[in-house]
Amino acid sequence: MSNFDLEKMVSTVDNLSTCLDVMLCLKNPEGGKEILGTYEKLDSLVISFDDQISTLKNVLIKEKNARQTYFQKQVDELKMIVDRCEHMITNIPLNSFHTNEPEHLFNQNGTKDFKVNMNNMSMSPVASSWTDMYSPTETTIHQNTMSNNTMMSAIMGHSKFHTSKQILDTPLLKLVDNDEMNSVPKYMKGRLNSLNINTVIDSINKALENKYEILRKPKSSLKKKDLDAYNDWKIQQSTVGQGQYFVTAEDITKYSETKVDKTTLNIIPILRHLKRLKESRVGGFVFYLPY
Repeated sequence: MSNFDLEKMVSTVDNLSTCLDVMLCLKNPEGGKEILGTYEKLDSLVISFDDQISTLKNVLIKEKNARQTYFQKQVDELKMIVDRCEHMITNIPLNSFHTNEPEHLFNQNGTKDFKVNMNNMSMSPVASSWTDMYSPTETTIHQNTMSNNTMMSAIMGHSKFHTSKQILDTPLLKLVDNDEMNSVPKYMKGRLNSLNINTVIDSINKALENKYEILRKPKSSLKKKDLDAYNDWKIQQSTVGQGQYFVTAEDITKYSETKVDKTTLNIIPILRHLKRLKESRVGGFVFYLPY
């Protein structure tokens, strides 16, 4: 009795009971038909599943191949871009540096030292072997020299050229002429003239330039006063919309030294009418956006 397994015995009895039910069902014609019908349904369902699995497998294989082809195309394009960049780096000459540099431009390791005696480098835009009859004009020499200086500034990491270009990219308001003033309704302009309008436009342009000059600087280089304004502008930018230039009345007062008084506020509708300015009122704040 010590080796008797009750659970195994119960399982065996259950299996025998199931077999007996099947045998009794088979003896009954109706029961046999029911089992055969159930089997046929199951077989049909299995075949349907196999077809669906096969279809899904083919779709996945096609998608995989399409993805591989797409990514391979992207990789090939990137390799082509890298090859072009390397070719440009290798083959585009810098006029500022000739093959016959003086010896003092090389350091002890035999490599070029751009920081050594930079002020004494020859910046001549013409070769020394040219005769006087082929010498360029003074204007041409000046233009080439300016070009070389710009290239040298880029090599040495100077950002003055980029900063001035970025400031020029800031959208500024165009001045108003007398013809445009004549198109402004009488009730809107009152006794105001184009000089009054352009004075306000100059103030707004100055505020835009000074503001975005600060925004383009690295945060680490800003003083606390400008850093606080920088952080406020970033919060306001999320309200106005990314990529949209704007100023507030506070910006105009602070960065153009022009007080936004009642006269200035009366001129704002005229600037909107002449499509120089747009207004955005969000959360109790008024933002002025150049067209």
